[in-house]
Amino acid sequence: MMKRSLLITALTLALAALAFGLTRTAPVITAAQETLTGDWTAKVKQTDNGPRLWLTLNLNKNERNGGYNMSSDNFRLEEFSGLNPNAGGNTQFTLARDAGTVVFSGLFSEGRGVGEFRFTANSGFISSMRALGYETIPTEKLFTLALHNVGLQFINELKSFGYDKLSLDKLIAFGIHRVNGEFIRGLAAAGYSNLPADKLLAFRIHNVSPEFIQKAKALGYGDLSADKLLTMRIHNINEEFIRGVKEMGYDNVPFDKLVALRIHGADAQFVKEMNELGYSRIPVDTLIALRIHGVNEKFVKEMRAQGYNNLTLDDLLKLRIHGVDGAYLRKLKGQQER
Repeated sequence: MMKRSLLITALTLALAALAFGLTRTAPVITAAQETLTGDWTAKVKQTDNGPRLWLTLNLNKNERNGGYNMSSDNFRLEEFSGLNPNAGGNTQFTLARDAGTVVFSGLFSEGRGVGEFRFTANSGFISSMRALGYETIPTEKLFTLALHNVGLQFINELKSFGYDKLSLDKLIAFGIHRVNGEFIRGLAAAGYSNLPADKLLAFRIHNVSPEFIQKAKALGYGDLSADKLLTMRIHNINEEFIRGVKEMGYDNVPFDKLVALRIHGADAQFVKEMNELGYSRIPVDTLIALRIHGVNEKFVKEMRAQGYNNLTLDDLLKLRIHGVDGAYLRKLKGQQER
């Protein structure tokens, strides 16, 4: 019995020691999983907003996908601790964010640098994100959150505007494109509040800013839907274009026709060419139709060279629609002569 008791006791202690060892080593494994390394190059550039550090980061080979990840962005110099772009030799500086800290080491001289970096995730941030519903965040995503300064303040600010259930990728996109409280407040003041997250992101990507909205209103295009504002930006319907349309003699052009003018290239040069050919005060719909069907200066002169000097715009459109051009008329004339 004594031997059996001693054996059970020894086994119990061994199991306890093993359990203790696992408990002690688990955080070390987790910490290793939450560290990334790579190399960097940098250059300081002067901009209208002051000096910026243009930074390119290359992550070391990722065993999970067998490739390399690269990212580039620019930062204010004040975002780094210990940064001296004119160190003239060895340097070390850090970028500390909620999601983690990036430590850079290498060389920096005359505004140019090169070296290696190490990113270490912040376990406290991971816990806070878990409490917000983000259960598992890959280390690479934590690294991206850190680079674009997507921290708890940023997330809580978005939450205060009603954007509290964004996916992790959407959060990152908001951070990359700087969809922040200032931008959201500006849009709300311009009359565009509670936009869906995708629309809000599209506004930022296509630069539908509060300033752009105010200019559109001043030119007579107020109370446009979010989609129409995006259409204006996508087709580059800006202040210059709208003023040009007005100078062509077209005031208060409906929005959809304004877009059609831009898409089909019915610009001031085209109107001038048609005026010189004797076609003035062309209705907007006709102007668009002319461009759609390719009735231009060349075509009109081609018809006139064949003896058709008094064609109306409707005549020209009908000829074009039915494929009657200079080549067709010459061919027809040749057949008649034979």
